[in-house]
Amino acid sequence: MKNSVLGWFAVLSILLIGCNERPENQHRAGYALTFDDRYVEEWTKLRPLLKKYGAKATFYVTQFDSLSPKEVQLLRELTQDGHEIGAHGAAHIRVLDWLRGGGALDDFYKFEIEGELNVMRKAGFRPVTFAHVGGQQTWWTDRRLLRDYFKLLRDVSMTERHLPFITIRQPIFAIDDIYYQFDGSQKVHALLIDQYTHMNRSQLKDGLIRAKNTNSVLMLLGHRPLFTPSEEPYAFSVQLLEEFLQDAQRMGLKSYTMLELVTAK
Repeated sequence: MKNSVLGWFAVLSILLIGCNERPENQHRAGYALTFDDRYVEEWTKLRPLLKKYGAKATFYVTQFDSLSPKEVQLLRELTQDGHEIGAHGAAHIRVLDWLRGGGALDDFYKFEIEGELNVMRKAGFRPVTFAHVGGQQTWWTDRRLLRDYFKLLRDVSMTERHLPFITIRQPIFAIDDIYYQFDGSQKVHALLIDQYTHMNRSQLKDGLIRAKNTNSVLMLLGHRPLFTPSEEPYAFSVQLLEEFLQDAQRMGLKSYTMLELVTAK
């Protein structure tokens, strides 16, 4: 009888411990930073800031063949820090503009995609994620990009879109496609944080709160980092980025590269 009671007590103890423990979640809520174009030297100046907060980023490089040897070396140093180098097109050509201009789709893949990949591979880089140029894409072009070249494609979303005579606005927590749900999706969107969209710390904090509460990853996009105030529209404030990283750190959120989103186990 005594042994039976002790046995039940042991089982109950295990159950209670299991109930009180927080289940280990392999896919932690977090954020993913991406930066586009070829601002290599400016991006490199972000290294101390990113290291300070344990943040990783994906740098989507375009016109790789025009980079100097110094810039290529700086990209290698970024990879040594754990960052990802992705592809952004050989000549920064928008696919729909190419087709409207009478270009053949096969030639687009040959010159814009394969042309860049070949140059990057010769330099020792193996990009497996791609950022659409100008947010232009179609389901049939995406299908081939994913089948033949990449594991993930990134597009763009904004809280503000300026149209003739009207500006359309939506809150960051309502834009579903900028949160990665670890559902295996290979087509994603990142939120533009450049000054063009008038993004602020409060908005980005709202995005982090949704990511934390839904166990998802908030994806962001910027172009040129601004270390001093400027009116440049397609550039982002480094101060705003640091405030974002501070808030993410306080919330215990994890930093991901874009490749890590689709390879997380």
